[in-house]
Amino acid sequence: MTAAAGDLLAFLDLEQIDRDIFRGSPGVWPDDRDTIFGGHVAAQALRAAAHTVPEGRLPHSLHGYYLRRGDRRAPVVYMVDRDRDGRSFSARRVAAVQGGEVIWEMACSFDEPVDGPAYAPERRPGFASPDESPRYEHEWCPLVDIRVPPPPDGTPVKAGAIDRCWTRVVVPVPDHPVLQACLLAFTSDIPAGFGSLAIEGIPPHGPSIDHSVWFHGRPKTDEWVLYDCTPMKITGHRGLYQGAAYDEAGNLLAMLAQEMLLRPVA
Repeated sequence: MTAAAGDLLAFLDLEQIDRDIFRGSPGVWPDDRDTIFGGHVAAQALRAAAHTVPEGRLPHSLHGYYLRRGDRRAPVVYMVDRDRDGRSFSARRVAAVQGGEVIWEMACSFDEPVDGPAYAPERRPGFASPDESPRYEHEWCPLVDIRVPPPPDGTPVKAGAIDRCWTRVVVPVPDHPVLQACLLAFTSDIPAGFGSLAIEGIPPHGPSIDHSVWFHGRPKTDEWVLYDCTPMKITGHRGLYQGAAYDEAGNLLAMLAQEMLLRPVA
């Protein structure tokens, strides 16, 4: 791994404090935000859980709740509970703790890859390639290049919307399936799903409440990944969307669902 890659991926290196207790690095992005990006905590929690499962078992799914804002200037302690190790699956729960309070709580599952019949729906056609898509200008994370293709159906979108986006980790990533899954968990918190809704008072995105990811295939996050997200329901200022992640060839890499707080912008 190059020095630059090591610097940008260092947030996935955990210090083991005890058998199932790990300390993660705080935010490493050169901006002035005080809070930790949600995908950062999810990725570290998944990496902590992966350290406790039998060799050869890979992330299958994660389901987590964002309970409190994290302070990016302070480390996070990850406490892993080993719920079960079965013949094929391992179940874990992880509490991310800062200052004695839980900021993220997650259940996750790992399994052993096996061959068998397969089915996945085809990716919707009509997306512009990454090279043809405008760059999403941001300064908070130099790790990820983000491009936003126009909607295939020509639907107008709100300013700042990121319902559909290409993401690519800008440094080489080791060909390690757990590390790649952790980075996919990281980037899965970048898109939202409400930018195409022409409803007054509904912003294109908001603070995350909970987040779920189901992993499929073997992602390569230092190559282009397309996220395609669709709104499902909004009520009580809570919006739920679902989405999928694909590689450039159209292979399904993951499915996700997330709920966001959608309060009107003052």
